[in-house]
Amino acid sequence: MFYDWLIFTTSALFVVGAGIMIGRASGELGERLGLGRAWAGAVLLSFATTLPELVTTVTVALKGAYGLALGGILGSVIFNLFILVLVDALNPDPLYAGKLSRTHLATGLLGTGLLGVMMAGLALGMAQGGGHVQGSGALALVAPAAIIALYAFGQFVLFRMAKQSFDRKMTLPGAFSGYSLKGVAAAYAVTAAVIVVAASSLANSVHRLSGHYGLSATFAGAVMLGIVTSLPEITNAVACARQREYDLAVGNVLGANAFVLVVLAAASLPAGNGIFSGVSPADGISALVMAGLAVIMQVTALGALAVESAHQFKRLSFASMILAALYAANLYVSWQFGK
Repeated sequence: MFYDWLIFTTSALFVVGAGIMIGRASGELGERLGLGRAWAGAVLLSFATTLPELVTTVTVALKGAYGLALGGILGSVIFNLFILVLVDALNPDPLYAGKLSRTHLATGLLGTGLLGVMMAGLALGMAQGGGHVQGSGALALVAPAAIIALYAFGQFVLFRMAKQSFDRKMTLPGAFSGYSLKGVAAAYAVTAAVIVVAASSLANSVHRLSGHYGLSATFAGAVMLGIVTSLPEITNAVACARQREYDLAVGNVLGANAFVLVVLAAASLPAGNGIFSGVSPADGISALVMAGLAVIMQVTALGALAVESAHQFKRLSFASMILAALYAANLYVSWQFGK
């Protein structure tokens, strides 16, 4: 068991370190390619920092640990939204009060829509598993394809928006500013490869540890996988916030929340859609409740952004207080279903 904890800790450190470096490379690529901060955060940075979720989800799904896969993805979603609380706390001014790109509304709405499709697919898959609804299996199979198609369409729209509102004033620390475009791209690729290897080891260690301690799949996924695989997002978000690159930080969070659901859809294909239809009733219901609370959290953040809320209490916005409370409620739900 000591060996598993050693692998877990070492893998987590590699994921964090590589996540910080790939964040720098993502920001530089976004500037070099003329795509702006919001799109660089929503696509380049979110893809890179979501690689741990991709590897861990596929790894545990192929092992048949479907509840762990669901818990890991949903844990990442809710923890990413909790990161907005930390970004808000580091900001001396109200985070949502007019300083963020309106592109984030489109990114957040895309992620919310994908959560809805995932919930419908999971509910139909559970019905198939219980044999309660005739033809529910065929309908559940549509969910992964619908998630991927909706995400692709959403990114097309976001790309067009980003090209129209590009701003070259990106001040994220220029660790790669002296590199050529090919050099930055190579650094991005190598760092991504390190994340893939480290995340695979992380997933295997969490699978063994959760079995040893008798933790429920969704709770272990939400805490041990969801939080650790979101460490690249938190390290990059904090770095961006300190440099007042709030668009890159918020774009990373909302973009990652959309992309991790594509990861879930992609992982369900080699698993034979077992993630949607093979999960246990307890883990399935826990995942549905967690997803519902995640929708509320995302809508809360988007609502504050839409109205440019400036309401604060001791430097923390009311929206951030709600997000923190809902995050705690989500963890409680996953823990209760594991008893």
